[in-house]
Amino acid sequence: MEQNAISQLEKELVKILREEYTFYQSLYVLLDKQKDIIKYNKDENLLDIYAEVERCHKRIQQSEEKITFIKNKNPKLFRLASISPNVRKLVKSITTLVKKCMSVVQDNEAYVNAKHTRIKEELGELKNSEKILNYISSDTKSPQFIDGKG
Repeated sequence: MEQNAISQLEKELVKILREEYTFYQSLYVLLDKQKDIIKYNKDENLLDIYAEVERCHKRIQQSEEKITFIKNKNPKLFRLASISPNVRKLVKSITTLVKKCMSVVQDNEAYVNAKHTRIKEELGELKNSEKILNYISSDTKSPQFIDGKG
């Protein structure tokens, strides 16, 4: 009877983990797309991608809750089912995808930070230019010195 329960839980875990694997594949593609948008200055699409990443974040939380619920329901049975080769293979594959996703996120953060720094520098230059333009186009009549005469 216990062996049947273990195999049932194993099948349930494999089904859930396959869904998770597919989800993390999609997340990787989404993050890679985000990297291209950031890298090639396609800012008009950035908000859509950000919203999608937020939905993925919620989906990750739901996944964690689902696995935690199954684990807490019967920890001993869960432990036995989770050592199955099929489950371990899927977990390893998901772990690899998560690492790849984290790497892309780090790349994206580097691009965004560099872009942020560049924009701040450009804004600083614009402020200096504005001060210079204001000084040059000042309406106040100041004496003009021509040939040393005022």
